[in-house]
Amino acid sequence: MHKNSLFRRTTVALLSASLMTLSLSACGTAGNDEEVTALDEKLTGKGSDPAMKGALEDRIMVDPALTDSSNSNMVKAPDQPLDGSVPPDTGYEGSTASAADLDNTKLMRAPKPRVVAAGDCRDCGTNGGAQTLESLAAEQGVKRGKGTCEAKLQYGAGWAARMPTEFPVYPKGRVQEAAGVEGGICDIRVVSFSTSASMQAVADYYYTRARRSGFTADYEVRDGEHVLGGTRDNDGGAYVVTLNPLSGGGTSVDIVANNGR
Repeated sequence: MHKNSLFRRTTVALLSASLMTLSLSACGTAGNDEEVTALDEKLTGKGSDPAMKGALEDRIMVDPALTDSSNSNMVKAPDQPLDGSVPPDTGYEGSTASAADLDNTKLMRAPKPRVVAAGDCRDCGTNGGAQTLESLAAEQGVKRGKGTCEAKLQYGAGWAARMPTEFPVYPKGRVQEAAGVEGGICDIRVVSFSTSASMQAVADYYYTRARRSGFTADYEVRDGEHVLGGTRDNDGGAYVVTLNPLSGGGTSVDIVANNGR
């Protein structure tokens, strides 16, 4: 069959069906109008109930005290468009460390950090703070075994609890990554976490713990990062704490240390 002929037949069939539907609708319109007229007469006509007629014709009363509560449980549109951003993860809810969390220790004030020029910074990171735990372990002076220790790192949240007692995760900090190497010349621990505490508060905390545990504590700014580090002669202990401010407040912290638990 020719395509145009089929198209015309289909069009005619659709038009016929539409006209039939309209005809049926028109047939029912007159009957519906009569029923509506009869109902109006019954409700408001001469023979209607006066009370019913008064109620129907009376003005609708509105309580102003209740108008403001209309739709009070509906979800309202935000004051400004959503931008899809995620709040910074700075620690656990209510994450401000109390005096008890800090072991009721009176913290020493960390000295003002010494700024190290880029040309004088031999072990500064080259990734602008976005370093891996392997690179931190390799660069920050606590590696052992001629650079082979960082290659042996094993990852797992459990390593965060095995940091040296002198350098635990800051109270109520949120661990993001942790790794370590067990025993031997490569007995190191590495952890990355965030906290709502200020960078000064975190620096004071680790500076105090280092000094009171017999470690040296050099505080520097290297390539924009705050770095606190030192050693202890009696057991060869060493540590490095790297601190960076978070854009939404709080501090991002990386710690590399040996002689862990």
